[in-house]
Amino acid sequence: MGVITPTLTLTSKAAGSSPASDAGPLSFAFQLSATDTLSIDQVATKIIDVDGTHEVLWDASDYITTSAAGSKGGFVYVKNITAEGSGRNIMIGTANSGLSDEVDLTATVDAERLFTLQPGEFAFFPWDMTFDLYEDANGSTSNALETWLFVRTGTN
Repeated sequence: MGVITPTLTLTSKAAGSSPASDAGPLSFAFQLSATDTLSIDQVATKIIDVDGTHEVLWDASDYITTSAAGSKGGFVYVKNITAEGSGRNIMIGTANSGLSDEVDLTATVDAERLFTLQPGEFAFFPWDMTFDLYEDANGSTSNALETWLFVRTGTN
């Protein structure tokens, strides 16, 4: 067993601050910070190529049994490490199809895409391991997605 300590800090200057390129979205400056200590049994990491073919990013069955799914899980970090301005967006989702499709907000079907990472963007989120995670992209790029999986203590 090991411990990781994730910290998220968001800061912003007030709107109208100088220089204008650093001005924030609100009429006041803000700082938000959250920290947690997480017990971890297992860590996995990889940097993968992405292309227009959706593929499994993390397979839940590699880490958890069906009877325990949703009760333990882990945490996932993903970062689109393609160059800024490359236009290579990476979609993360829950199903093996449709991740790069245009989203129709009036459709009544279940969403498959969770989010899109533009170049340089990242996410850190909990994962219950009740389904596999998939990746897809709007073009082919080598070494485009960095990902880490931190499995909670007692999950296996």
